[in-house]
Amino acid sequence: MARVNQHWIVEVEIESVVMLPSGERLDRESFHAWLWEHAAGLAGIDEGSMSAEEAAARGLVADPVVIDAAAAPPDRDWVAGSSAAACWFVDELAARDAARLMARVAGCRVGRVRKDDACESDGGWRAAFGPINVPGFGIVRPAWEEGIAGVGPDGATIFIEPGVGFGTGLHETTQLCLAAFAAWRRGGGLLDRVLDFGSGSGILAIAAAVCGARHVAAIEIDEQVHEAIGANADRNGVGQRVSVAAMLPPGGEPFDLVFANIVAPVLLEHAAALCGRVGRGGGLVLSGLRADDVPAVAERYAEILGAAPETTARGDWRCLLFARRR
Repeated sequence: MARVNQHWIVEVEIESVVMLPSGERLDRESFHAWLWEHAAGLAGIDEGSMSAEEAAARGLVADPVVIDAAAAPPDRDWVAGSSAAACWFVDELAARDAARLMARVAGCRVGRVRKDDACESDGGWRAAFGPINVPGFGIVRPAWEEGIAGVGPDGATIFIEPGVGFGTGLHETTQLCLAAFAAWRRGGGLLDRVLDFGSGSGILAIAAAVCGARHVAAIEIDEQVHEAIGANADRNGVGQRVSVAAMLPPGGEPFDLVFANIVAPVLLEHAAALCGRVGRGGGLVLSGLRADDVPAVAERYAEILGAAPETTARGDWRCLLFARRR
């Protein structure tokens, strides 16, 4: 289909047959129909395009000359065999929610979530991003606003550049993590060394550094956003205290607080590694969870840490805060 001019794109690879969390199997076209029904804010699905010359080069057709495309037989749908697609959404919130939804589908691999490059030249896009008040934490402001990051009587103020990496402060999971972090601080939780696993824009790592953490490790597998994390850290005056890496290195000192705002399957996969990095008396904040994700994740982490979590909710999303025994 033709490209639609929307603001946010989820890049995805969809196998010929996928399996929904319910166990139902769908072919690719049926899965597209399922997405239209279940992904709020979906504006289009672009499976790409292929010229006759490209099709001939790939052996999909013997002759690259197309006489009458309108009368082409059904087997000339060359892109139908391609797994790559781009799903277009009306805003970041819809795109992030859909990415998490699709990540739970076997046979569907979610790639980057990014702003439409066509919108970069539209200076009006900034109007969509204003200050975000996060109850219990403070304010997240767009990076272009004037001011200095810090902590005052009314809470913390941090600055984040929207558009690169998950975490503008808009999504409920980010707000839940920030609120859990604020609760950890109010309770006198340790805050010298912090790990942000799946850092995205770096918002949680930066919040920790602004609030006093001396060393923060921001781990983000998408190296394309590492520069943006560094720029966000610099904008908040904590660039020297936030280190960025693609992978969590083995061993090393434990952390006082660990954030992981990702999705349930990834949290379950890395449970042992993440729990192993939480020091005695340390805390662990998990989000990216729907209500039905909580039992399995909570049970797995509680078994390792020897402590039950405190659960908070915002909309359809949940956050777990664990405190490891001293």
